[in-house]
Amino acid sequence: MVITRTVEMHAQLVGYDFKKKGLPTDKNIAVENSKVSNDYFWKTNKYTDQDVFGRTLDLTALINKPDGYLKGSLSDTEDVDYYEFNITEYRALSFAKDTYNKDITIILDHIPEGCDYEMVLYDEEGNQVGIGKENGNGGLSITIPNWNSDNRGYTVKVQAKNGSTVNPDAEYHLSFQTTQADKSHGAYQEMEEVQKYEGTVRKQMQEGLTDTEETRAIKEIRQKYKAYYTEQMEKLHQKQAEDVMQGGAVPDDEQIHNLLEKKAAGGELTEQENALLNIFCTAAELDRANASAKMNTTVKDRISADLQEAGIDISDSTFSIKIGADGQVSVDGIQDHAMKQKIENVLSKYSDELMDIYFCTDSKIQELSDKEKYLLQAAVDVGKFLYKASGGSVSLGDLSVENTAIHGLPKTLDDLLNHPGGNLTYQDYTSDIREILAYNRAQHKDIMSELNVQFVIADGTFQIKD
Repeated sequence: MVITRTVEMHAQLVGYDFKKKGLPTDKNIAVENSKVSNDYFWKTNKYTDQDVFGRTLDLTALINKPDGYLKGSLSDTEDVDYYEFNITEYRALSFAKDTYNKDITIILDHIPEGCDYEMVLYDEEGNQVGIGKENGNGGLSITIPNWNSDNRGYTVKVQAKNGSTVNPDAEYHLSFQTTQADKSHGAYQEMEEVQKYEGTVRKQMQEGLTDTEETRAIKEIRQKYKAYYTEQMEKLHQKQAEDVMQGGAVPDDEQIHNLLEKKAAGGELTEQENALLNIFCTAAELDRANASAKMNTTVKDRISADLQEAGIDISDSTFSIKIGADGQVSVDGIQDHAMKQKIENVLSKYSDELMDIYFCTDSKIQELSDKEKYLLQAAVDVGKFLYKASGGSVSLGDLSVENTAIHGLPKTLDDLLNHPGGNLTYQDYTSDIREILAYNRAQHKDIMSELNVQFVIADGTFQIKD
């Protein structure tokens, strides 16, 4: 369920102390930020150089807390929760200090009675590298791969298994366990091999030497363990698929692609078929298929029902929908002005959901870097905020930054954004505006030029407009 910030939100965001300052000293419990949508992989924003207040629930602070856990909940059967964490210190220091050479296991427990939840682990590229297995204590566990030392950022997904009910009033828990690891795994072996050359390379770099026999040796080691990582991931996928197929043939790439297309079209998949997609598809591929299915099933059905209630039948109509950076909806292709206004009024209630679907399914946005995706989403959030707060009189394009001060704001917003005090919501918008405008200046382009949110409704079917 998509929940976004509003102009009226002034209170400190839940989860801020956890994310920015670690857990409170008197307890080891973090709480999912219910004011922040974290139901797509791309919405688990990675940290940039500056803070992102309340946007990301980073579980890293829990790894070293044996009694710590996060409390979360699924609001409905379509709700998906993504959480990030980073194990850098357990890789970077594991050779220098043996106590940091740990195996790390993430645990999902306190699953509500009568519900069947599942947990999937992704690396920074969105590749599936672990699926929760029953741990004998009523929960699910995944041990983080230690195939090489370079892969350190992970995202865990919690969702209801296909066909399972959810209990929005009951919380699940996410926690970690660490145990001493042996020295046979790839991450440790890679660091041990690299360490032989690091001292010499540091001295060479101080002398301005960057292409030496030692630097080339380190690059070869990195490449070797990068290939090893891919090899181990493919072995994992094969083993997982064999377990799912229970003696049957493992599907080839074309069959998996066809299953994904079926899912994107809103088709019903079996438990086995969904399990295979969880294994072989990246998080972005699944998000795209789920968003496409949602667009042409639940969202389309709700929009159609609301339009019918307003006396409008779109089953034989063809028209286009455009959603601006400020969240405002406009319709083209309807000649009757009164009908056009009614359709726009109905669709405005779905602009956030349609924007999320666009972000997941548009190929041009998928090609952007993580940084650009974050800035584009931040620009959309800022655009909505400015529209509501200024009554549509100010947009992001009207603003500039000089000596950290934001110019072009009306008096009321000038005070709020240039002097936010301790208000985290306005600090958030201020930080976003500065970062977006800094990107625009550095790249000599407007990040919003990447945004062209348009849909076509033809005979009751939704499609993204090319």
